[in-house]
Amino acid sequence: MKSTASSSSPALVRNLAQTIGRNTVFGVVSRFAQVATRLVTIPIVIAHLGLGGYGIWSIIMTTAAYMRFGSVGIKSAFQKYVAEATGNGDFQTANQLLSTGCAAMLALSVAVLIPVAWFSTALARAAGVPPEFLHSAAESTSVLAVIMVLSNVGAVYEAIVMGGHRIDLARNFATFFTVAEAVAIVILLHFGYGLFAMASVMAASEVGFVLCCYVSSKKILPQVRVSRMFVTRKVIPELVRFAGSYQLVNVLEVLYVSILPVAVLRVFGADASGIYAVATRLVMSAVMLSDAFLVPILSGGAMVYASGSQEAMRRLITKSFKITLGLCLFPLAFIAAFGPTMVFAWTGQADSSLQIALWLVCAAGFFQAFSVLGLVLYRVSGNALLDNIRQALRIVCLLSIVAFARHEGFYGVLAGLALTEFIGMVFMLYAVTKTFRAFHPKSLLPDALKLTVASAAVLLAGAIATRIPLPAISSVRWLAVLELGKVSLACLLAAWPALALTKSVTGAEGKALISIVLPRRMNAEQRCAESLT
Repeated sequence: MKSTASSSSPALVRNLAQTIGRNTVFGVVSRFAQVATRLVTIPIVIAHLGLGGYGIWSIIMTTAAYMRFGSVGIKSAFQKYVAEATGNGDFQTANQLLSTGCAAMLALSVAVLIPVAWFSTALARAAGVPPEFLHSAAESTSVLAVIMVLSNVGAVYEAIVMGGHRIDLARNFATFFTVAEAVAIVILLHFGYGLFAMASVMAASEVGFVLCCYVSSKKILPQVRVSRMFVTRKVIPELVRFAGSYQLVNVLEVLYVSILPVAVLRVFGADASGIYAVATRLVMSAVMLSDAFLVPILSGGAMVYASGSQEAMRRLITKSFKITLGLCLFPLAFIAAFGPTMVFAWTGQADSSLQIALWLVCAAGFFQAFSVLGLVLYRVSGNALLDNIRQALRIVCLLSIVAFARHEGFYGVLAGLALTEFIGMVFMLYAVTKTFRAFHPKSLLPDALKLTVASAAVLLAGAIATRIPLPAISSVRWLAVLELGKVSLACLLAAWPALALTKSVTGAEGKALISIVLPRRMNAEQRCAESLT
């Protein structure tokens, strides 16, 4: 009872909210750094290695992503185990789970990746790599396969840092090494080096990131230790049930996201495939904010759930849905309204079918954001069944729609995608309601209505701004850029008044936002208030 009371105390709730907010902000910065560095390095790689060289590098990068077994579901499971230990104090169980899981990850990585490194030349030749890139591609694959063994095992230390509610620290490391990696690659390309040098830089970046997480984990949570002495068979059933099923969720997600691009290309051709790809890229950039919120909420939710306070868990779930709505509603609505102008300013392409495609893909992205949030909240409870059922349900629904793609047409398929994501969202909302009895979906309606009205008001300001004339410019694309800047400025100016008038943000939430942006100022004010009392 003591832990329950303390877990729901105002000070702890405030600190947890600030921690989640801070971690979310740093997650957004890390994602932005990844996107920005790729935008910069891709043209440079193409200029030095040609389009074919960039194509081979893309394949190597994709292969490296699949080599990261520990960066998928297993790491998230480890993160939850550590976060639970911070909530209930049972570090012994966490040590056993992490040590045994880490040993299993080492065995799996060695068994799979060392043969990949040994037979890299044969694999590159079988993949159809051109002779001029065969040797460098094989060497690149070999060095990455060896390093990924370390990376997969070292993911346990990243999970300790994140489970210890210092996701901001892990994201800072990721941002630093992402930028450093991009700078090093550009320098090496300038001096005439190729694929193997780029892969070596990427390998060094992985090693540096793991070392930083290792050192930080010892300082943040010295109670959590990964050692052979904690390896035990008794936790294997739990690892298989939860960590293994988490891995299965991610494997099914990879299968799911690969269905529609292939189907659109085969049935409707390259132009429709390009429209879908552009629309998806824009939507992915819009949901970047809500995606960055998921990792912090896994750690925070696990700690609150382990404390046993149902009321604190109910508040956390309600706030999580509200924050997700606030992070994804307006960006997606902005893309749905002004997406064609954005695409033209970005790529110079204009297509009459792009507007409807953006509406449908934005709707799918909106439903998916809440579906994934429900999955994370469901996982906080330690359950591991309904989220896999949700994945299988989405795959079956999408395959059923794709089977009749020629009759439904391009828009019909995209509408089917939105319907599939809506079904997944409703199913996970049911899963969260069934798992957390204190939570009721009706409690989400007041905040949802306020944020919807506020977003509509902000978009209306943007629409009014389109009526303001711009100076004559010969470049049509630059005119589109100025138009977007004008609309964005109008929306930015209208955002806070709209939120204030609709009371979408409470006084406590406003202070929490200020504490995230200006933490030193808020800490000084809190100390002053405490001294007066």
